[in-house]
Amino acid sequence: MTRIGKNEEREIPPSWYRSDVSRRRFLRRAAGGLMGASAFSVLAQMRDNSPLKITRVEPYLVRIGDRTSYPLARVETSDGLYGWGEGTTPPSSPAVLTQIRECGKLILNESAWDVEKLWRHMYIVEENTLGGTLFAAISAIDIALWDIIGKRLNVPLYKLLGGKTRDKIRIYTSYRWGNIPRTRDAYARRTKELIAQGATAGKYDPFGPYPGYDRQLSTSILNEVREMITGIREAGPSFDICVECHGKWNLASAGRIIRMLEPFDPFFIEEPVPPENTDAMAMLQRSTNMPIATGEGLQTQFNFYAILEKQAARILQPDPSRTGGITAIKKIAAMADAHYVVIAPHNPNGPVCTAAAVHVAASIPNFVIMEEGNTNPKDYNDIFVDGWKPNLAEWSIPEAPGLGVDFSPQFLKERTVKL
Repeated sequence: MTRIGKNEEREIPPSWYRSDVSRRRFLRRAAGGLMGASAFSVLAQMRDNSPLKITRVEPYLVRIGDRTSYPLARVETSDGLYGWGEGTTPPSSPAVLTQIRECGKLILNESAWDVEKLWRHMYIVEENTLGGTLFAAISAIDIALWDIIGKRLNVPLYKLLGGKTRDKIRIYTSYRWGNIPRTRDAYARRTKELIAQGATAGKYDPFGPYPGYDRQLSTSILNEVREMITGIREAGPSFDICVECHGKWNLASAGRIIRMLEPFDPFFIEEPVPPENTDAMAMLQRSTNMPIATGEGLQTQFNFYAILEKQAARILQPDPSRTGGITAIKKIAAMADAHYVVIAPHNPNGPVCTAAAVHVAASIPNFVIMEEGNTNPKDYNDIFVDGWKPNLAEWSIPEAPGLGVDFSPQFLKERTVKL
């Protein structure tokens, strides 16, 4: 029996999720009736009579918003449940979709309950092809498995991850200054507009295109960026400035950038040098009290180990759709917590990854801030079961079962991209 309200119980058929008309209403009521329940006690009661055998793993490329398409995984089980995951990573969606199919073959007829086992199985069997495409696929499947378990237990995902450590998720806006003059006054005006809209933090890359092969920054661009940052700080004395560098610079240029930025007290500087040389980044971090942030291109907890041990960064940015999904990011967060390092999930991604990052952020004690990503209010309102409330400062945590996202058959029919 499944509790729907305080005094109402009834059986829920396995096909409940297939009705798009009733889907949102059911999920909201089911989540409301179980908010006080312990997910783990429910799990113990239901495990034996619910095999959740995986029967299909299917990749999708879905267009959300006007231009952007996201590689997704849809995992189905013998219980009639399905879950969604996302594996957004540059540059090739077709490669990710192919890898989702290959990883899916490895877990067919296995139990979706066994998330840790299945993650390790995909990792070990495919280790000869370790790389961004593989981990995007593992991420998508892992997120979908957690979504299934949350739906099966009728609880929001954060309850399976340890419950809430906070009620709201702080965000920073992403690239909302737009195409304006690269001047002090223009950036001051635009920052005031963002603050009036509710923003308390924002990130952008002020340096322009990638430099030459020498990774050298010109003095003229350095001076130009100083003026832009001055405008932002003057417009918002308490506004948290997040400076993106995209790993473009050599040590000499990165050192000049850090020295220039320090008087403006940025919230963080992201990857002033490429992340693969941990010693070089550690040298920069020791030279400044400004936090260096990194992690968007690192996969699995194993590759975050050196960053933490060498104290190369004070903010980690694991991406749920690149680093190995929810299973990996929870381990990364735990390792970081032991080093007094905070987590700011990387998220220039779609709604499924956004939902996954929000649930993880809600559950970990060392979350600090999250990237806004490429949100699209109209589409997101259809995709999030509880609807989507645009906000430039903080987000609510979904309370519907699982991730709290879904795609109607009509949405998929209209938005699935054929390759």
